[in-house]
Amino acid sequence: MNKALVLTGANGNVGAYLAHKLNSQNIKLVLIIHRKQDRLNDLLNSENVRIIKADLTKLEDLKTKLKETFKETGWIPEKLIHTATERNHDIKSLIDTDPDLWTYIIKMNIIGTYNILKCLIPHFRKHHSGKIVLFGSNVSRIGLPKGSAYAASKAAIANIGRTLAIEEADNNIIINTVSPGPIKIDDSQFSESYRKFREEYYNEKLREIPLKRCASFEDIYGVCRFLLSDENSYITGEEFFITGGKI
Repeated sequence: MNKALVLTGANGNVGAYLAHKLNSQNIKLVLIIHRKQDRLNDLLNSENVRIIKADLTKLEDLKTKLKETFKETGWIPEKLIHTATERNHDIKSLIDTDPDLWTYIIKMNIIGTYNILKCLIPHFRKHHSGKIVLFGSNVSRIGLPKGSAYAASKAAIANIGRTLAIEEADNNIIINTVSPGPIKIDDSQFSESYRKFREEYYNEKLREIPLKRCASFEDIYGVCRFLLSDENSYITGEEFFITGGKI
């Protein structure tokens, strides 16, 4: 089988976990990274893995690199998991946020989503088949103080998913959004101030979660696995909140 899954944000915490999990199942993977690939080094020699370094906001470059990869491998893209995201690292209220940073986050998250979909939907249409999982966040329904650009972009992504599900239903393309609450990740790459912000935020939110823990990578994988599987032929346009019972 030459069918492949495209995964964005593949060197991130969630992305890297999914890449390794999917690779263990001998799934052909096109992994898109922005700069770093340190979490993927052990996959470099896998015959079922191709890694593309690309800025998702640059449509033509992304389109060219994907086209070259599909031509070289003969793989047919059938599924997409879009985890790539940019966060509000400045930890400031909307009124105090630097406008260039606010615009950058919106551009990375929303335009990046638009571009990867713009590149892959034609392939899915051609084969009248495709399954997509976008990554939103629980903040799309509860907001995020000192993270307005991130919260706005995640709400936008969920609504892109809802809209696309309607537009592409006749093409047998199924699209859903997974929106987790707090996830325990390796945050060592973040600044000390941002790590402190995350710790305080998580401690507050954990008290509100009935299951009293963060979402695990395995929790997220389980939802993605079902949504992308042959068992799901009807659920589309939905947003799934992985929040341990927190409404």
